[in-house]
Amino acid sequence: MLPDLERKLLRIIYNFWSQRRRIPSMKELERTTGRMERDILAAMGRLERDGYLNWPDKSNLATLRLLNVAGTEEQAKARPRRGLRSDIDYWTND
Repeated sequence: MLPDLERKLLRIIYNFWSQRRRIPSMKELERTTGRMERDILAAMGRLERDGYLNWPDKSNLATLRLLNVAGTEEQAKARPRRGLRSDIDYWTND
């Protein structure tokens, strides 16, 4: 199991990529994690060493690639998606 900061970084990077199709900037990582740049860089180094990501050019976050985000596909499939219809039915049925 990953420590909290590493798990949080993986989720943030994965969510940015899946929703915005880009890797977050360092300022965005600092804001979303609440940590300083040196802590984030150390955690990303541990993630790279453990095989969760590949980061060939350490000076550019755009070269960052996720390799192993365990459980994201399973969680997405296991979670039922609720449509707008069920919410409307709740408020309109007497």
